[in-house]
Amino acid sequence: MSGDRFTVAPEPRRNSDGTLTVPTEDAGEVRVACPPWCRYEHPYRTSRTKAEISHKSEPMWALTAPTDKFGEVGVGPVHISQHPYDPTGSAVLVVIQTDAEEFAVSPADARRFAVAFRELADLIDATADEVEAIRAGEVQ
Repeated sequence: MSGDRFTVAPEPRRNSDGTLTVPTEDAGEVRVACPPWCRYEHPYRTSRTKAEISHKSEPMWALTAPTDKFGEVGVGPVHISQHPYDPTGSAVLVVIQTDAEEFAVSPADARRFAVAFRELADLIDATADEVEAIRAGEVQ
């Protein structure tokens, strides 16, 4: 039965020089120096490998919309991420969150998302215009 339970990872330890010591399954304790944009305290619910250690910026809610029904609604979030020990690459990436998943992408792909979001904004405006016309009785 114990195999069904998550292994709770020990909390990372902040060192006097500002670095963190993160316990890992495969490399023991790893001392990590965070870049200035990293605001992530590196908590992990389950044990991690060295390659899974990541830096993350604060989530940035690029857009918020005040709604009557839901109050202030954020679209996003977007944050910066890096896995400095990932053997497949340690590039700093843009992470874009959708309702289905997170996408860690290059700056070029992030710009492609931005184009799609601008097109979505135009579609939302056009749909709102159509609903206003329907409510006004202009469209049957």
